[in-house]
Amino acid sequence: MALNKSAVVDTALGLLHEAGLPGMSMRTLATRLNVQPSALYWHFPSKQALLTAVAERVLADVAPVEARASAADELRGVSRAMRIAVAGVPDGAEIVALGLAAGAVNPVAEAVGRTCARHGGGERAAGLTTALTAYVLGVTVEEQTHHNLAAVDPAMSRVDYDSRFDEGLEAMLAGMAG
Repeated sequence: MALNKSAVVDTALGLLHEAGLPGMSMRTLATRLNVQPSALYWHFPSKQALLTAVAERVLADVAPVEARASAADELRGVSRAMRIAVAGVPDGAEIVALGLAAGAVNPVAEAVGRTCARHGGGERAAGLTTALTAYVLGVTVEEQTHHNLAAVDPAMSRVDYDSRFDEGLEAMLAGMAG
């Protein structure tokens, strides 16, 4: 396999699925790619830059949301799509938060902008993007942390994060309409 950015990100995602963020070091990644660690720095100047690229790849999996009857229906759809994409990668919420802080493009912003253009409230698009993104990442990081803790302590009580997510999202969307 030729070493390029895409191959490095693909392999990093594979490592994340196997060992989570603690198991994804530049040295381990280089070993997996059969290269010296310095070869990785040709493509990414730092681990943070690599994780930003991984975050962008994760966010690229946010499924587009079709136009719906109400803004709330569309925002519900984009929030759920982001949660599915982020939760699909071990430690995905932490990685995406890092990536967004480092400047990764947030596809939620475009989706919220389109929703606001269709249904009114364009002046609130930036705030809605921030609120929805922070909500999705917050619940997902809690869920992923709980999963990691339960792996070492099977006696931990189970939590229905799907219901918790939906209840919080509904409360937020009801507040938006009011």
